Amino acid sequence: MEVDRERAVAVAADVFRTRGIGDADAELTAEVLVSADARGKHSHGLLRLPRFVRGIEHGNVDPDGDIRVVAERGGAGTIDGGSRLGPVVASEAAVEAMDRADEYGIGTVGVRNSNHLGMLGYYTDRIRTEGYVGVAITNTEPAMPPYGGTEAILGTNPIAIGLPTDPAFNLDMSTSAVARGTVLYRQETGENLPEGAALGPDGEPTTDPASALDGTILPFGGAKGSGLTIAIEVLAGGLVGAAMGRDVTGTYHTEDPCTKGDLFVAIDPAAMGVPNFPDQASAFLRELKRSEPAAGVEEIRLPGERSIERDRTATVVEIEDDLWAEIARPADAV
Repeated sequence: MEVDRERAVAVAADVFRTRGIGDADAELTAEVLVSADARGKHSHGLLRLPRFVRGIEHGNVDPDGDIRVVAERGGAGTIDGGSRLGPVVASEAAVEAMDRADEYGIGTVGVRNSNHLGMLGYYTDRIRTEGYVGVAITNTEPAMPPYGGTEAILGTNPIAIGLPTDPAFNLDMSTSAVARGTVLYRQETGENLPEGAALGPDGEPTTDPASALDGTILPFGGAKGSGLTIAIEVLAGGLVGAAMGRDVTGTYHTEDPCTKGDLFVAIDPAAMGVPNFPDQASAFLRELKRSEPAAGVEEIRLPGERSIERDRTATVVEIEDDLWAEIARPADAV
């Protein structure tokens, strides 16, 4: 069904408020979730709201937690999120990274003791629209084996990269063949997964989302996707003092404390000695878009280009009927 965007944000924010979350945190987190729905990334939209609620109700979110820098040197720093809502902590970290980039040319900010942050590309989009190059990575609960394995040890660890260009470029992807949120969404909508994306609990290939959630999701691109996943696991987890591998909890089963980590990077292009970088990069991207499309392809699109335009213009969002009925009930019933 279609829901007025402002109403969707207001209802979601109310759900958070009635559970002790302050106005600013409630509204920001609601906007992050609805922005994902507006972009067509329903796997990270309001579908996640009931899981956020469970995390709050199990005491894994501290509405009054103190977000503070606990380590720093020059352009690098680490934030303890005080167990606040993930989108609130991630937004603070993105601002901290940009502030450090203003002073040092590059800002690198790790995050620990936070919660699930929603759509990772939301934050690189914010960084890039302020004129910086933005990079963000995060690790998640185990759902994926290393290449050649069958045990879920690695997360579906996403990476996002935003460029300060026109046309927009904002890559946002998991390192699995499909994101775990996509598996959840397809379970909700009754759709199957593509072939080769997951194994069931018996270790055999499956296209059934429920079976995949009980089994494992596979890395994209075989050994290449697995290698990138491992790198993110260590950099977003170990490097910032957060958990890695089997020790990561609380991003999917939000009833458990969240132990994952995040890493945000903002780069001031002028610090690289290329003050006209945005113009040069934009010209290159326009050249890419003008190149000859393959047979059956209408046009060449850049990562994030279409979803950002949807978000900019959307006044309504698509939400599954059952999900909206659950969310729009009196808040104490969600």
